[in-house]
Amino acid sequence: MHSADLIILIPFILLTLGGLTILMLGVWPQRVSIRMLTAVTLTFLLLSASAALFWELPGEVSGMLVIDGISRLFTVLFTLGAAAIVLLSYGYAPTRNEVREEYLCLLLFATLGMTLLVSSRHLVSAFIGLEILTVPLYALIAWRPARDGAVEGGVKYAVLAGFAATFFLYGIALVYASTGTLDLVALGTLTTDGRLLPVAMTLILVGIGFKLALVPFHMWAPDIYQAAPTPVTALFASIAKAAVLVFLIRLLCLQLPQIWEALLPLLWGLALISMVAGNLLALRQQNLKRLLAYSSIAHLGYVLVALAAGNSLGRDAAIYYAGAYVVMNLGAFSVVAALAHPDHDRGDIEEYSGLGRRYPVLGLAMGVCLLALAGLPPTAGFMAKLLAFGAAVEAGNIMLAVIAVINTALAFFYYLRIMMVFYGQEETIRDITQPTKGTLAVVIIASVLVIGLGIFPQWLLRAIAL
Repeated sequence: MHSADLIILIPFILLTLGGLTILMLGVWPQRVSIRMLTAVTLTFLLLSASAALFWELPGEVSGMLVIDGISRLFTVLFTLGAAAIVLLSYGYAPTRNEVREEYLCLLLFATLGMTLLVSSRHLVSAFIGLEILTVPLYALIAWRPARDGAVEGGVKYAVLAGFAATFFLYGIALVYASTGTLDLVALGTLTTDGRLLPVAMTLILVGIGFKLALVPFHMWAPDIYQAAPTPVTALFASIAKAAVLVFLIRLLCLQLPQIWEALLPLLWGLALISMVAGNLLALRQQNLKRLLAYSSIAHLGYVLVALAAGNSLGRDAAIYYAGAYVVMNLGAFSVVAALAHPDHDRGDIEEYSGLGRRYPVLGLAMGVCLLALAGLPPTAGFMAKLLAFGAAVEAGNIMLAVIAVINTALAFFYYLRIMMVFYGQEETIRDITQPTKGTLAVVIIASVLVIGLGIFPQWLLRAIAL
C-alpha cells in the first residue's frame, strides 16, 4: 500500500481509532465522565468529516474503494449525521445515564461501516462495510433491555439481518461463478455473456431490500423503530438506510448499467408496492414512530421511481433524494427525542397534543420536516419528489409517475394529522425534560438544511460532481 492510499484512508482510520480510543477510556483507572467521552467522540467524527473534505478526486485504494464526489459527499454527511446522533443521545432523557463508552464506540463503528459501504467498488469490501454497519445495530436496538420490546427488537433485527446477509453472499457467489471477478468496474466492462449475473444481482437486491425495508421485506421496520431508543431510531431512519441506498445507486447506476437496464421492471414493481403499502399502512397508525417507519417505506418507493426511470436524471434524482431523506428524517426524529418523557418515549400521536405551542422551536421544526416529508415547496422533500417524478415522466413511466403523485397526496392526510395534534389543544401532562442545547442545535440545523436544500438543490447536485 502506497502512502497516497494511507492519506485517502485517513477518514476511515480516524473512525477506527475513535472507536478504540473510546473503549480504552472506558477502562481507564480513573472514571471518565460522559461529557468527556461525548466530546472525544464528536472530535473524531468532525476530524473524519474534515479529512474527507480534502480528498483529491478521483482516487481509489487497492481496487477496493473508490473516492469520488458521491463518496466525499456522503462520508461528510454520515459523519456529521453521526455527530448529531451523539448529541441526541447525550440529551435523550430515557437513556441519559446509560450512554457510556460501549454505546459511543458502537456508533463510531457503525459510521465506519456506512462510509466503507458508500465508497466500495468491490463486492467484498461492500459486504464488509455492510456488516460493520449492521452488527452494532443489534446491540443499539436492545440498549435498554428493560424497555418493552427492546430485546425482541434486537433479536428480530439480528435474525432478519442474517437472512439479508445470506441473500447478499449467495448473490456474490453467483457473480463470481458467472464472471470470475467481484470488482464492480471489471463487471461493468464485461463483454461475455454472464447468464447468472442478472440472477445474482437480483439476490443482492433482495438482501439490500431487507436492509432498506422495501415491501415485501418491510415487516421488521415498524417494530424496530418502536423498540429502539429514539436516537437509535433516528440512526436507522436517516444515515443507515441512506448508506445502503447510496450503495445500491452506485452498484446499478454507476458500475453496472447493463444490469440496471435488465432490472428496470423489478424496480418498477418494487417502487409501486412500496409506495402504496407504505402509505396505506401509515394511515392506520396511532404510534408516531410506527407511522414514520411506514412513511420511510413509502419514501424509498419514491426513490425507486427515480431508479426505475433508467436514465441519468433518475440517477441524479435518487442521489439527491438520499441526501434529502437524511435531513428530513433526522429532523423529525430529533423532535421526537427532544419531547420524550423522562423514562420513556411518547407513544400515541395524541400524547404530543399541544406541544408545538408549548415549545415553538420544536413545533416549527417538526412542521418543517413534516411538510418536507409530504413534499411541499420550498423544502428538500418537494425538490426530491419533483426530480424523481420528472425522471419517470422523461423515461415514459407515466403511469408510475401518476401513482406516485396520488400516493404523495394520500400521505398529506397523516402528515397534516400529526401537525394538527402538535398545534391542537395543549395537553395537561407536564412530565417532560427540557431539551439540551445539543438537541436544539440538531433540530435547528436539520430544519435549516431541509429548507436550504429545497431552495438551493444545486448545493447537493454540484457536490456529487458526476
